[in-house]
Amino acid sequence: EEGQARLLAATVVVVGCGATGSVLAGLLARAGVGRLRIIDRDFVELTNLQRQVLFTEADSARALPKAVAAANALRSANSEITVEPIVADVGPGNVKSFLADATVVLDGTDNFTTRYLLNDACIALRKAWVYTGVIASFGMTATFVPEGAPADLPGRRSATGCLRCLLGDMPAPGSTPSCDTAGVIGPAVSLISAVSAAEATKLIVGRGD
Repeated sequence: EEGQARLLAATVVVVGCGATGSVLAGLLARAGVGRLRIIDRDFVELTNLQRQVLFTEADSARALPKAVAAANALRSANSEITVEPIVADVGPGNVKSFLADATVVLDGTDNFTTRYLLNDACIALRKAWVYTGVIASFGMTATFVPEGAPADLPGRRSATGCLRCLLGDMPAPGSTPSCDTAGVIGPAVSLISAVSAAEATKLIVGRGD
């Protein structure tokens, strides 16, 4: 009950609601996170449905914004939580305002430019965040806790390195494979995103490393 109450009191921001983001948002909504903010600039397309589990052919036919379609699906799954869809680009001018009240930030993006922006904003705001990346049939996830992350986050860990510590300088555009060039299979998305969702849940409820 204590852990569930902490989930209900949490605000989780999911940046990007494509393949990984839709799995992350779905798992956390069903876990009972009280407020989910979903930010994505794109619209649902038929080719998304192979891996983006919140969307349907009807969403594609209506060309709904992904954030809006995701919010509709999540409200149907759990009517007792608040889902806030934001159809927008995340950039230097707005990223901090989007993340300011977050308990935990989740990376559902598909590009390093936005990921490094999230990394730097979370360090500045002292927000814990979880990186998720999947390509082809493999992926990785990493949990980052900046120095000085709020003590009221019960599952916080000792401060960690950041994304720049892990990966170095941001890769040059076009130097790494993408879903457009290498593809991605749905099971890899679900597997890696499930680990990331578990990491976020552990941070919120304080249930071990």
